[in-house]
Amino acid sequence: MMIFRFMVLGFVLLNSVSYGYAYSDYDVDGVEDSIDACPNTPFDLTVDENGCEEGRSYKGALSVFAGTISSINKETDNLTNFLLTVNYQYHDFDISVSTLNDVTNTIENVPNTYYISSGYTMKLSDKMRSKISLGTKQSSEQNDYYITTNIDYSINDTQDIFGLYTYTFAQDSDVQSYENFSTFSLGTGKVLTEYWYSSVSYDYSQSNVANADNYQALSWSNLFALSSKYFILSQYSYGLSDGASDHTISLQFGIKFE
Repeated sequence: MMIFRFMVLGFVLLNSVSYGYAYSDYDVDGVEDSIDACPNTPFDLTVDENGCEEGRSYKGALSVFAGTISSINKETDNLTNFLLTVNYQYHDFDISVSTLNDVTNTIENVPNTYYISSGYTMKLSDKMRSKISLGTKQSSEQNDYYITTNIDYSINDTQDIFGLYTYTFAQDSDVQSYENFSTFSLGTGKVLTEYWYSSVSYDYSQSNVANADNYQALSWSNLFALSSKYFILSQYSYGLSDGASDHTISLQFGIKFE
């Protein structure tokens, strides 16, 4: 559950920054980056209203990012997973496929897990956007299905507030019964520099096991744009309940193809 929340919040962070809160035009073609379908067009080319060279068809954007997610506790139940995600976005539609593999584990064997989701982003106003996604988590133990919605509101050119809500339909495994559960995050973020976006949030998730502690944590997330193509995503969470790890750290490196 902790890993799932980390992944969802990571997608929210990436989507928030990809739409942008301050005006920017990286390729100087006269089309703002938030609506530029071809952000790396040479400045001497004539472009259409989508920011693409006239006569060129837009094929979408493919993003790949990989890294580790580690949970650390005072006891010995530490866990590190390797996460690989591929996301394809075509205008307001996107589809993501992720795999989560156990790297180091002092608890027990954790099955490899796969996530598949598809979403649609809507512009509610000049300052507000919302995204709705449907997805599934697949593993050898159980298969879950979830719906996620998030809203981003731009306070000004550099700061936003966001909310995330996910409802998961948990399926029972051969040896364990699971309950459906909700997850939500509330936070605010700020563009600190042209290349650095940072956010803080309060995160909560119900337990999917009866009589178990719920997840509560405070998170600090950062997105560093090394260029228009390469980026680094880092996240740190401090556990506020027994249902959360004392500390959770994630570091991922990403690349975007257009």
